[in-house]
Amino acid sequence: MDQHRTLIEKDPQEVYAILIDPDQLPRWCPLEEISVKKVSPGEFGLGTKFHFSLQFRIQLDWDSEVIYLQKDQQIVYRFLNGIFEGGVEIWDLKKTGSGTEVIHILVHQIHRWIYKVGWYLLGGKRKHHELTQLALFRLKSLLEGVPS
Repeated sequence: MDQHRTLIEKDPQEVYAILIDPDQLPRWCPLEEISVKKVSPGEFGLGTKFHFSLQFRIQLDWDSEVIYLQKDQQIVYRFLNGIFEGGVEIWDLKKTGSGTEVIHILVHQIHRWIYKVGWYLLGGKRKHHELTQLALFRLKSLLEGVPS
């Protein structure tokens, strides 16, 4: 399990609204290194699917599906295939005195040896950490009105 957190000086409703709006992705997701496309039609909700592609030392592609939503508090995606198949990605929003603690959790078990090589030996874990930290920094900057 990998966990990253940041404090955003905004209410959970505002953070949640950005996270569930696919049109906002280019404003905070590091799309210069990872492509993300909403591939299911309609409004964001349970069953919404995304396709991800990371250009790294090995080509990584995967699909995720929204499996749980708790308005203004939590979003859970399940990995349908790829390096983290069967795992989940969780966005947890906790109200604090001054805003929202945003916790990003990746629960995974890597099964295929080629993915293990990429994750542990070729720097995939470090790259995940860097991209998640960058995404959280940009999300905070976007919501707090600070230039990123």
